[in-house]
Amino acid sequence: MDFRKFEKLFSALSSPLRLQMILLMAKRPFCVCELENLFEVTQPAISQNIRILKDAGLLNERREKQWIFYSTNKEMLKSLIEEILQLLEKEETFIEIAGLKISDLPDDPQRSCEVLSKRSLKE
Repeated sequence: MDFRKFEKLFSALSSPLRLQMILLMAKRPFCVCELENLFEVTQPAISQNIRILKDAGLLNERREKQWIFYSTNKEMLKSLIEEILQLLEKEETFIEIAGLKISDLPDDPQRSCEVLSKRSLKE
């Protein structure tokens, strides 16, 4: 499983400003100058945040002459949320860093720490 898209998504949404922008742009498209005035943030700051949201696939862009309007990519958000829910429901979820299945770990957190500590000492 490639978790990079989830990492990008959560990173993009980790900023309160970007989260507010996504929620606002879910209602209707906005141009940069509107966002700049609504949030009382400079144009470069708005543009940088838009770039982060676009790179994460969270925004749609529509051009009208010299104007660019941005709106929330609701379909992409729905798709990612669905994928996350499916991951949570899977019986076998992998811990990528440790290279272990969760089912390989004891249910007791204290015992699990002991098992993982012994494993890291061997490596």
